[in-house]
Amino acid sequence: MECRQFEVTLISAVNLPNVRELGQMKVYAKVLIKGYSNSEWITSVDRERETNPYWNCRIKYTLPEKAVEKDGVLLVIKLYCERSLLPDKYVGEVNLSLKKLFDYGFPQENLEYYVNRNDVDGKFGKLKLTYDFGKTTVTISEKEPSFGEAVVGAMNGVLHAAIHEVLSEILF
Repeated sequence: MECRQFEVTLISAVNLPNVRELGQMKVYAKVLIKGYSNSEWITSVDRERETNPYWNCRIKYTLPEKAVEKDGVLLVIKLYCERSLLPDKYVGEVNLSLKKLFDYGFPQENLEYYVNRNDVDGKFGKLKLTYDFGKTTVTISEKEPSFGEAVVGAMNGVLHAAIHEVLSEILF
């Protein structure tokens, strides 16, 4: 199966709605490729900038070539506000067609997309990102992953986010 590397860097967001009634906004993002990858990546939580979070988090995927050739495969970035006692609160999201990103060209830097909410009409701030598709394709086996490989793949995003969180606490 022909595959292509895809790298997206979530830089920051600006002017997000304050969804907290009490306390400070602590925003993070969940990133996934809807339609192909069951790997969900989670950025670190920005605990300082409230409605203008900064992550500079780079995420890499290996995608089947057909993921960038057909409509319906989306890069989904959902923003959440971390809360201690209650479930995290949904802030908004950005959904981008991989085909459109690929057709637009690569690499692309400092792009801004409006953040939308599923429950309310309107625009709720902007998300700033960069992306790049690998210029060459690689061939990987079409063998179905074993259950263990699938579990390891799913946990990879969670582990990456935890390591990134610890490092950002130490370094920043």
